[in-house]
Amino acid sequence: MLSLIFHVGSERFAIPSERVDKVLPTVELHRTTQSPRGLAGAFSYRGTVTPAIDLADWLMGTSTPLRLSSRMILIPLDAEPSNQKFALLAERVDELRTIDADILSGQSSAGWSGTLALGPVIADEHGLLQILEIDKLIAEARRMALLPPVEHVP
Repeated sequence: MLSLIFHVGSERFAIPSERVDKVLPTVELHRTTQSPRGLAGAFSYRGTVTPAIDLADWLMGTSTPLRLSSRMILIPLDAEPSNQKFALLAERVDELRTIDADILSGQSSAGWSGTLALGPVIADEHGLLQILEIDKLIAEARRMALLPPVEHVP
């Protein structure tokens, strides 16, 4: 599985590349008052208001530092292609690599109950790497009011 590797603080994370629409440079965000922790703000992407989640703020309680390698990872909000997207603000977004599917399903991966279950953690030559399962991330972000709720079509 080809994955986009990035950092949140000193921790490494990966997102399956097929779930990533684009990787953008950071942009100025509009932040509203009383925003929940983790919601960095919103920006206009192709005329659509797009929420941006600061993963460092949401997961670690500190803001993502804006560096040359900080990026906005643009992800479709639904599995089907749509105009609705959201962005993950992350740092050191600088690597694409293949992760063996056998490692994800084997004894080399781990998960812990009682934690924010966003995907398995694997060990590789650089240390530990958490694989973010986008559907779980979206569900948890919606529960925390970081993303809009599911729209039900009558």
